Amino acid sequence: MKKFILAVLCCAFSGLAAAQAWTDEEKIWGATAGVLMLGDWATTNNMTHRYNEGYYEHNPLLGSHPTTNQVNLYFLIAAPAVYLLADQVPTYRKEILEATSAIELIMIGNNLRLGLHFQF
Repeated sequence: MKKFILAVLCCAFSGLAAAQAWTDEEKIWGATAGVLMLGDWATTNNMTHRYNEGYYEHNPLLGSHPTTNQVNLYFLIAAPAVYLLADQVPTYRKEILEATSAIELIMIGNNLRLGLHFQF
């Protein structure tokens, strides 16, 4: 699991390092989005061990009861995809990162409200 976290962080922050044209504000939003994606991954990962308690996933890309490996793969693809999109669309870079941060914050808040925990 530690390797997965390291891989996500490397992917997330490699996008920031490679994108030297990013403003300081965009870098902050990028880091915020990365941390929030990590939090969403951790709470979703917790859910994969608690289906017997009635939990289920709402993300149609994952299905209602994804395995831990499916959740890991999803976030391993989603995190770099956000940074690649933001990097390739500089006109809307800040908005992409703000929207990602907002969505992730809502997802984490909902997961915590439902009783899920951060599980790394």
